[in-house]
Amino acid sequence: MPFICENVECRAVLARGQVRSAHEDKGWCFYCPDCKARNELKDIGVPGSTVELIQPERSDLPHKVIATARPLQDGTYAAQLRVQRALSMKGTYAVEEHWEQLGVFIDAQQAVAHAKSIATDLLAKARH
Repeated sequence: MPFICENVECRAVLARGQVRSAHEDKGWCFYCPDCKARNELKDIGVPGSTVELIQPERSDLPHKVIATARPLQDGTYAAQLRVQRALSMKGTYAVEEHWEQLGVFIDAQQAVAHAKSIATDLLAKARH
């Protein structure tokens, strides 16, 4: 099974021969040859025998989530959200989903927090 770079911008699919594993203080990893991002590896080999490395499965892919607060004329803020769902292949994302107004808030931080919570719920439902 190939390794996939977990860098949201890269998502390179790498054959085992393209990956140089390294053992560091934080454990096993490889650095993507395309973007140089550190990617975690896990040793599933029997202790005392040959190291057998796999890439740990993640509960979710690295989606692009951009939550913002758009100022309105009355001094309030509209919560906005853009989501690009990561697909499990190199640099590929689903079509961007975009919401202009998820609610109106007095404070910009509240608007952003609300948009992020909507994204969290949206992505959690997509996993099930």
